Amino acid sequence: MLKEDIALTAIMVFSAVMLTYKWLSLYNNVDATVIFFAFLLTLSLGALIISLELRMQKVMEEFESTKRTIAINTDDLEDRIEKKFNVYIRELEEKVERIERRIYR
Repeated sequence: MLKEDIALTAIMVFSAVMLTYKWLSLYNNVDATVIFFAFLLTLSLGALIISLELRMQKVMEEFESTKRTIAINTDDLEDRIEKKFNVYIRELEEKVERIERRIYR
């Protein structure tokens, strides 16, 4: 993906330089500084777009990692809660059995 982005940025820079040169040559007023700054502007814009894409990929990787961590912690929490409930359920069952025994006597 990065190679494609760099290629597209190069095309963008080249087209901006050629467009600026052609536009200035229409008026017979070709100025190298204007062409250079058009080059610099489009190059920095392309670099900014690539930088944003790389940052978004990094954020997505962190998000996926966080999602996995939450899933693991959720499973662990579920197991611990289930164990505690099982203990309470056993105690309740024992109490219900005692009450049933008393009722049948």
